Amino acid sequence: MARASFALALSLQALVPSYAQDDPATTRASTSADRTGEDVRLAPLLGPWIRNESLSEDPVRKTERTWPGKDATPVLMRKLAAQAVAQLDTLMVRVMEGTLVLLDDRGDVARYPLQGRFQGRHVSGRVVRTDDSLTIETAGADWQRIETFYRDGDRLVLINELRDRRRRSVKVRTVYDRPGRLSATNPQRAADVPEREAIRIVPPQRRHRELLSGRVEVQTLIIDPLIVAVDFFLDGKTVRRVRKPPFVTRLKLADPPREQTLEVRAWDALGNFAGSDRIVLNRIAMPFAVRIAAIRREQVDEAAEVEVEAIVTAPRSATLERVDFYRGDQHAASVHDFGDQATRGATGTVTVDARMEYRPADGFVRVRATLADGRSMEDAELVQGADYRSEIDVQLVQLQVLVTDREGNPVGGLEPGDFEIRENGTRYPPEALLSARDVPLVLGLAIDSSDSMLRIWSEVTDVAANFLDVTLASADRAFLVDFDDTVSLGQPLTPDKALLLRSIDRLIPFGGTAINDGILFSLLQYGREPGRRTLVVVTDGDDEHSRSRPEQSADYAARLGLPIYFIELDPTVTRTETRDGRVVADYSAPLRRRKARKRLERISRQTGGRLFHITLASEDPSWTEQIEQVFHQIETDLRHQHVLTYYSDRPPGAAINPEVHLTRPGLRLQSAVPLVD
Repeated sequence: MARASFALALSLQALVPSYAQDDPATTRASTSADRTGEDVRLAPLLGPWIRNESLSEDPVRKTERTWPGKDATPVLMRKLAAQAVAQLDTLMVRVMEGTLVLLDDRGDVARYPLQGRFQGRHVSGRVVRTDDSLTIETAGADWQRIETFYRDGDRLVLINELRDRRRRSVKVRTVYDRPGRLSATNPQRAADVPEREAIRIVPPQRRHRELLSGRVEVQTLIIDPLIVAVDFFLDGKTVRRVRKPPFVTRLKLADPPREQTLEVRAWDALGNFAGSDRIVLNRIAMPFAVRIAAIRREQVDEAAEVEVEAIVTAPRSATLERVDFYRGDQHAASVHDFGDQATRGATGTVTVDARMEYRPADGFVRVRATLADGRSMEDAELVQGADYRSEIDVQLVQLQVLVTDREGNPVGGLEPGDFEIRENGTRYPPEALLSARDVPLVLGLAIDSSDSMLRIWSEVTDVAANFLDVTLASADRAFLVDFDDTVSLGQPLTPDKALLLRSIDRLIPFGGTAINDGILFSLLQYGREPGRRTLVVVTDGDDEHSRSRPEQSADYAARLGLPIYFIELDPTVTRTETRDGRVVADYSAPLRRRKARKRLERISRQTGGRLFHITLASEDPSWTEQIEQVFHQIETDLRHQHVLTYYSDRPPGAAINPEVHLTRPGLRLQSAVPLVD
């Protein structure tokens, strides 16, 4: 795993102030209530930073020119500079519990007073803060280091000066960019690291494919802890400002329902713009489908003809390229011009028709629709005996299903006839049952990167990386969410495994735990992405720092319905004595952890996922073996997912609430989740 660090956070025991060293396992991020004006005053310097290589100096070369030779002082100074090369890559600056904290991704934590002197083993120093800079001066017996941080526009600059006892010195300039905002001089890094979000809108509650109208509640997920006010906009007009967490309001939507744009803008205590989010309400996103709507037999002179009418729906992000008509296996007609019906981004369906010679012996007609990206769908209908078939108004519904046997093992080899589908008591025949290899997967992986994960970090990230590498097929995509006391998108949705594995390498274990925020933020990443969808959450802690309410993540998970797998790594071990005096290990968790586990268990059960509990103190089998088995079980589940389709006669915009049952005995329906609405 690649490693990076903040500037000159030296690990040499003789050179690091003992005051500045800390045990990451006991470090906890402050909650919003703990924060003071220091957060705001130091806000320009706080947060994650990534070194801009093209604008930064090489400390080794500058040091070698200042201290040549093989004496003790040059060797010491060059050693410090060489170590700094590997430690200048990333920088995390935070204010926690009244102290300044610098962090690297190995879990090394350096703490300093916000201002004033500090004393450590063999070293002493002071912190000097002005309105626009921060300086840390550290001195040993034969050396001195002066680190000055200040902002230069959107960048952070570190001037690192090393001095020996003869006052010879070298200054090294390092320039940092915000993740996701790197300059064009370093485009590869900009593509690798996503921009940090500050606020997200939680889509209002509704049933599958239902259009919203009237008064609705709008919730937000606050990611930036410095946000103190949120403005709500509807179709570009200000509705109201909310100044109190959790920043929820009620808005009145148009009646009858129509597409409307909802926007939020967030502000910090100094009145600075912190971030925004925007969604479009009541936008119907139909899956790609083709359906023969009508077959009409007509007599033209002495010849009999058949007019075939088909309805094609294409995803909003796709373009319909052609529709082909077949009489049996023989190509009969092609349509390429759809007028303004099939413009990219248009809502609704495209109606296409063609005429062909009537030949009962051919048995059937077929219609195939093809998108510009190469995807195709087709429908077939028997002709013989169908002199006239009335038009139909239907919409395709897709259900992600997982079926298990009585022991909970995923089952394959299923057929459409193994399912029964009902809407409001009316039975609908299954149209098709697609296997996992036929439907791409959208996989979310959310990893708890709190400081308590540090001692198991290498093993967890290695197993998680291997899981992504093994699970994802060429057509699949995945994203990575990093959560500790806040949340961030480690890697946006991508089919690139190399990017995903690199994003896991960049995670830094530090801070507290915000499980609810991590779940909710992860679910918001799916949007209306088509395909099978699954979320895997790895965590070891209680929820201590979520800004969202516990029911927000649970309610939205139930609404979205995609299967959520939780892997809970439990470090709890309490020792108890039996009546005969023997000491045994009792792995029962404290009350708070048991409550958190019940909440995760409820969410996994509601969504058709699973909760896996792993005790880190377990030795037979070891916890590393257990987590490998768990990831293997999840991968097995994903390979046995199916997509069940049927046609509903409910009009567009009406809520659809399908009930799915199994007709084959001895099987259990683990989950049945509507996809893409």
